[in-house]
Amino acid sequence: MALRQMVEDISAELELAPLLERIVRSACQLIGADDGSIGLYDRRRDVIRTEAVYRMPERELGAEMGRGVGLAGHVLHTGTAVVIRYGDLADITLPELAEHRVIGLPIHWRGQLVGFFGVGVAPPRHFGPEDLGLLELFARHTAIAIDNARRYSEEKRRAARFALLSKVTATISLSDDLDVLLQRIADAVHQTLGFANVDIPLIDPDDPQYLVIRIRGGDYKRRIQQVDRLPITTGIMGAAARERRTQVVNDVAADPRYVNPPGVIPACAELAIPVMWRGQVLGVLNVESDQPFDMLDVTSLEIVANHLGVAVQNVRLAADSREAAILAERQRLARDLHDNVTQILSSMSLLSQSLPQAWRRDPQEGERRALRVHELAQTGFAELRALLRELTPPDPGQEMISKGSRQLIGFERLRDEGLPAALEPLLQRMLPESIGLNMHFTDYVQQEQEHEEALYRVCQEAVSNAIRHAQACRIDVSTQITPRLLLLSICDDGIGIPSARRKGLGLTSMRERLEALGGVLRILPRSPRGTVIECALPRRDRM
Repeated sequence: MALRQMVEDISAELELAPLLERIVRSACQLIGADDGSIGLYDRRRDVIRTEAVYRMPERELGAEMGRGVGLAGHVLHTGTAVVIRYGDLADITLPELAEHRVIGLPIHWRGQLVGFFGVGVAPPRHFGPEDLGLLELFARHTAIAIDNARRYSEEKRRAARFALLSKVTATISLSDDLDVLLQRIADAVHQTLGFANVDIPLIDPDDPQYLVIRIRGGDYKRRIQQVDRLPITTGIMGAAARERRTQVVNDVAADPRYVNPPGVIPACAELAIPVMWRGQVLGVLNVESDQPFDMLDVTSLEIVANHLGVAVQNVRLAADSREAAILAERQRLARDLHDNVTQILSSMSLLSQSLPQAWRRDPQEGERRALRVHELAQTGFAELRALLRELTPPDPGQEMISKGSRQLIGFERLRDEGLPAALEPLLQRMLPESIGLNMHFTDYVQQEQEHEEALYRVCQEAVSNAIRHAQACRIDVSTQITPRLLLLSICDDGIGIPSARRKGLGLTSMRERLEALGGVLRILPRSPRGTVIECALPRRDRM
């Protein structure tokens, strides 16, 4: 009955460490032993490691015995049970117990050694054959319980790795700050899998021969505060980056590549996995443990490293995209300032230069020109205010007002009446009296506003250039409609554009506006003199 109760008691425990404590205690109680220990066999290293003790010196816990060392080593070497005086064994580890009578018993499961029982009594007591037989019967049930606990532990390890992968997948989408993202993943690896130390160094983009270590988890996160640089020619992490393959080192003391951070007690094992994206090494996922790594560790962390490669690349692409968007917005603002405000200021400058002479010749004409300067100034102020509003982040209500206000500045006729009606007052304000204007829009079909706005700005720039540089007497603006295209021409009779002209912002802006809508710009000489600017856009008739 006592044996059955003990078997039921140990069978109810699935966690390995408390199970082994119950087993050794129950074994001692079963045969009346004074003390005892239970160890598990490490097949890779061929040693028995003491995992639980009962009424024995604490230094015995965690001790490792190879073949021929003490009671466990004797059983490991012979493969059989032994009843003996402890002091008669070779290389005993507890000389103070030399007079104890002991039983050493192998624990087998499916023909394989899995562990070891050791129990003892102080003299004058001793063990008999019935004690050995009872302990052997208990050992068979113990083997089943240990196997079940190991299976349970393995399932927990798998579940933990699935939990880690879930955390990593969720974390990747939580931040666009690379350091924050990597720190969360390093913490998740440490907390979920229990590895002592975690490093996630990245390749220095300015010097690919170095890893920059600023992200740490576990004990390293607490102990090491500075940013370190590690040449990829040294260390196990460097080998992972250099060789582009996983490095598994289960005994760092025997590997000359291991680099131990100053003031830190080294772990037993290190696993370094390159973080890659399309064949390019971005960094390393490095973990250290007091236990050796197995294929489950390697496989699961390689999946994490694959996720890291995608995450690092996505964050960097997002940063590049933001920079590109900022640059594009700056270029747009520069283009709008040039196309809108600069052209207005240029017209004001030309008009203001002619004011004194016009006033002396005819005060009424001088007054009309002064009024045109005032109108142009008001338009320029409105354009500047609209651009400044775009530079200030508004609340949703203000944003609608801003957009509406910008739409009304010079574009209300585009919206309501089309390009010809909007261009005529613009050009009349811009042109001095010395330049004649001829406009031909007889077959024009109103287009979508985005297309008309582009043509409006291109025409504004082209006419402004003719006024300032061409010394023209006449400017002709005309459109032509084909089944697929809308054509706009701006012709002047000036001195033409020099062949060695410098490519300025205005011509670039004109070309970019048209190309963004699938159009083209051509600049041609006009016979017998002057310049022709031709614009072509796909037709987008307004419905």
